[in-house]
Amino acid sequence: MGKKQINLGLFTSVYSYFLYLLLKGYNENDIIIVHNTFPEEISKNINPIIVPVEATKYGGLKQSIETLGIKQMIKGLTTYVYNYLKLRILLFIKTFNKDVENYGHPFSGYAFMFYENENSNIIEDGLANYTQPICETHKINPIIDTLLHIGGIYFLNNCETYGTHKNIKNIYLTKNFDHPLIKDKIKVIDPEKMWNELDDEEKNQILDIFNMNNINIEFKDNTALILTQPLFQDGLMTLERELNIYKEIMEKLSNYKILIKPHPRDKKDYKKIFPDAEIIDSSFPIELLNLIDINPSIVSSIYTAALLNFKNCKIYIYEGELYDKKLNDARDELLKRVHEENAKNLINEISQ
Repeated sequence: MGKKQINLGLFTSVYSYFLYLLLKGYNENDIIIVHNTFPEEISKNINPIIVPVEATKYGGLKQSIETLGIKQMIKGLTTYVYNYLKLRILLFIKTFNKDVENYGHPFSGYAFMFYENENSNIIEDGLANYTQPICETHKINPIIDTLLHIGGIYFLNNCETYGTHKNIKNIYLTKNFDHPLIKDKIKVIDPEKMWNELDDEEKNQILDIFNMNNINIEFKDNTALILTQPLFQDGLMTLERELNIYKEIMEKLSNYKILIKPHPRDKKDYKKIFPDAEIIDSSFPIELLNLIDINPSIVSSIYTAALLNFKNCKIYIYEGELYDKKLNDARDELLKRVHEENAKNLINEISQ
């Protein structure tokens, strides 16, 4: 009798978990791990293992010390080691004598399982990840490397974590990506096609997970939907700069009724910040709105690829300076994709 097969997923965003559900379906026996920034109202529906993302900072030890300070860095590392060991023990118990397939984010904290399991798969987590450099997995001294890996320790630079490791078999993206190091692993998926292939029971199951079966959203004429991103929270810009960008967008769209849909990890109180705007405070993946035929007149953001999911409305992408190469590159890639796929709906100038 063969081993029982089980799926293990590590997700930092509701978007990627949504893609996973389209790809693999919901199974209560799946082992799902999420960071504690994952929305609680969704976590309660899937009963995941929750790990603290704030215990880790990306960009290497030097950058972490500069960002956090030595004292906070030591505290974060201690928290990480404790939760890392606890997660290892728990996964050993749950996966013992089973064939495991991994899905999700091998570039996030606690992602050791992707580099140990020979059947691991990446699921897209936004456009910006694939505007960054991608490189081969590095080699330390072979003896040291082997000893570290026996202990389950993996020191990988950011550019190594997007699919070049030998254990990453497939990279599921919503657009083809012709990078020579990973192009043979890319599997292009179409969320709209996959959604339409589900039966009503499967669709309702996904809507229940994201608490959307009882949601009451109606976009009337002349409505602009602004999608926020956790840029301040992720250390990509100051809070003042981020809020000023949203103010600029709202000024550009001043002839429209403004609705704001915060990113699921964006915890700002937009009801206080922008009292004249209507706030959609549910943490569902925004891609679902178009799939259930709920569309505003205009959808707008800074650089999120979620804009591409709105096929029946106009698109406005923020035009100002972002002062960060990663963000500028991501926006340039988004503009390119919009021009390729939906150019007639791209708005560069809004009539006042």
